[in-house]
Amino acid sequence: MSEKAEWGNVCSRVDTCALTGAAAFFTGIKGAEVLVNGPLWCYFYALRHLEKSNGRLGERFHGSQPDNNAVVYGTEECLTEALEYICENRQPSILLIENSCSVSLIGDDIEGIAAKADLPFPVVGMDSGGLNGGFAEGYSKASLRLWQYLDLPVIKTKCRLGVNLLGCTTAYFNGKNDIEEVKRILETVDYRIIAVPGANSDFDTLQKVPAAQLNIVINEELGLETAKYLKERYDIPYVVAGMPYGIKGTLRWLEKITAVLPTDISSIYEECAKMAEELVSASNEARVTWGELWFDKIIVAAPGSTAVCIAQALREEWADTEKLTVICQNQVKRLPMPQEADEILIAAQDSKKIEQLLHQADNALILGSSSESSVLMRENKHFYACNIAYPVQDELLLAAVPFAGIRGAGHMLQRLWNLKIRSHLLY
Repeated sequence: MSEKAEWGNVCSRVDTCALTGAAAFFTGIKGAEVLVNGPLWCYFYALRHLEKSNGRLGERFHGSQPDNNAVVYGTEECLTEALEYICENRQPSILLIENSCSVSLIGDDIEGIAAKADLPFPVVGMDSGGLNGGFAEGYSKASLRLWQYLDLPVIKTKCRLGVNLLGCTTAYFNGKNDIEEVKRILETVDYRIIAVPGANSDFDTLQKVPAAQLNIVINEELGLETAKYLKERYDIPYVVAGMPYGIKGTLRWLEKITAVLPTDISSIYEECAKMAEELVSASNEARVTWGELWFDKIIVAAPGSTAVCIAQALREEWADTEKLTVICQNQVKRLPMPQEADEILIAAQDSKKIEQLLHQADNALILGSSSESSVLMRENKHFYACNIAYPVQDELLLAAVPFAGIRGAGHMLQRLWNLKIRSHLLY
């Protein structure tokens, strides 16, 4: 990295704006649609990111395309035209209208404009431009806005072992597969998953959210504020569990949940023991030929919950290193910081340290995104790259295999060993 380069410029390529985060939450509701009240740049920027997890998202993702005059005199005309199109051609279960940064400055009453259009479906409006923060801030704000709009009645008779999963999104790298593994583990021990807001639960299912006995926050940066609101509004307790990585990490994760809402988890203990035995056997075989799974330095760079939870599994179960550094895109406060980490940095606060770290990261393992890899490539560094966060330009995931949970433990260890083995090969 050149002396004049700023890590902040690189960081802007590993996070996306609040408009994208808000759209991710609403397009994560089956049948819901989104109307971006802003220029085409904002529309395509968000669409490009979100369609990675849903190739047909463009059918449910619309733009009002205000011109230069609208930015000065108001967007009512172009917004009304866009609403007329949706009304005539689409039947959303609910529509989010979100203002971009520039349109937010105008102060248009978008919900008032929608009310005048007399639409046959519910409409939620909000300002969600990048000036309001990044992806996590937009997602969290959109989630809160939905529950405030719905204002569902209190359900006194709760569903036994019923849980909601909060802070989930398929817009994280391999997010869909990780969510499916989390659901599988919970259902194996008899939890009943009522809803996963923002990750493919439909609009009717969301009406049942107050019936849960517990809300499980998977990604703190996305779901914590919603969990607080639902606790206050419906008295649903919550636990900030994080994402389970590794065998020990999965058991620790599940024990954290059962401490609040008990159930028999003996079947998962058995599954974990079997998987652990297989992984130890395979790793021992690899060690005979290739030596220890060691990297001089390991850098984990990802959204806050992902980074913190993967870092704990790394040194505890998968690989060893002289120094483990964790770079969190967002600050997390409820999840325990990994004791295994030698240094924890926050992207928005520690840009100079991160720049220096990457400048010195020779012979390092990077668990991050293509953005970190591109920096090291320009520096002509030798490094190992294992993608765990967007943007990803150098890997394609097609198989339905998670990074998280019991199945993910084998997948991640496989990826790390293969990186090490390929570095020894001459072809």
